[in-house]
Amino acid sequence: MSLQKNIEESWRTVKSVLSNRKYFLIMLGIGIVMFGILYYFMVAKIADNSLRIAIMMSGSWYITKTFVSIMVISTMFGTYTSLLVFKITNSVAIGGKSFFGILGALIGGFGVGCPTCGALLFGLIGAPLALMSFPLRGFELQLGSILLLGISIHFIAKSINAKCDLR
Repeated sequence: MSLQKNIEESWRTVKSVLSNRKYFLIMLGIGIVMFGILYYFMVAKIADNSLRIAIMMSGSWYITKTFVSIMVISTMFGTYTSLLVFKITNSVAIGGKSFFGILGALIGGFGVGCPTCGALLFGLIGAPLALMSFPLRGFELQLGSILLLGISIHFIAKSINAKCDLR
């Protein structure tokens, strides 16, 4: 089967699972919590946790693309978690597919923050200005997170589709 057909089939599985209100609410709840956490990481080192000051310090373009990426990461992590709960609820073997989703969310957490005053998670491991050393000031970590979460969603949807008849 071609990659495009695999992706279309995975997308149908995701839509089918999220059409159930329970799993949609799980996706929405986890997504909102994840957004709150990543938003906090973005402004944690800024005076008074102010988005306005973050924009003044890092520039509106950087904060805008970071804000959009954390919305995407949050939504994808919520979707991934909802699919994982669906698999567990329906007793489908999980296998090692959960690793990439968790890794994607963790990398996304490292990728947000003010590059000049320090990202919170990098500061916890002793490298507060690490985002300044990246060519895109840490945005590449956010893109990597989105890629890993996309791969995780695809694989978990594919495994659900292989084990369950969702029609």
